[in-house]
Amino acid sequence: MAKRLGLYFLGILILGFGIVLNTKTGLGVAAINSVPFGISEMTNLSLGMATTILYIIFVGVQLLIYQKLDFKVLLQIPFSYFMGYVLDFYNNLLNFTVTSLPVALVLLAIAILATALGAYVVVTLDLIPNPADGMVKALSQVIDKEFGKTKLLFDCGMMLVTIITTYCLAGKIIGIGIGTILSAGFIGQIIVIYNRHFTKHLTLIVENSRA
Repeated sequence: MAKRLGLYFLGILILGFGIVLNTKTGLGVAAINSVPFGISEMTNLSLGMATTILYIIFVGVQLLIYQKLDFKVLLQIPFSYFMGYVLDFYNNLLNFTVTSLPVALVLLAIAILATALGAYVVVTLDLIPNPADGMVKALSQVIDKEFGKTKLLFDCGMMLVTIITTYCLAGKIIGIGIGTILSAGFIGQIIVIYNRHFTKHLTLIVENSRA
């Protein structure tokens, strides 16, 4: 169980790192975090706090989808606060500006790989899912599609919400760029690849921890 918990929290840290690194590239934030990023840019809320608020909304939507008080879904509320802290920590730690396009593209590739890996590990270990990924998992059951493909649709939806809200409220589109499009297009597909190659090993960890 200790090994499973350790990998789970490592997955959270990798996920948070990938999300924040994407915001530092200057190419547009990750689709999964575009809405809270836009909110934080238009208000006095930190990126972490804006993310926490959105995640709690996701928890409420999941409860509506499942139509029951699922304990694992409710545990996503304290997770939301912890994730907000992680994002603010990385946001303060990664305090730099990228001026070189090649460097920005390399960092974007790392951010996409890290975000996909973190999301995959957290969901596969089946403890407390990231509320955004928990939302995707709930939707995947509703529309009967695998997690990675559902995540692609979800990320595109997040990107559309960001475009509409920031343009209507700020008169300009905030946080959306080529990096957002690439993250929306590739994160879900990379999760599918991780799923095909690493799920057997993570499943053994889960089964051993329950034995």
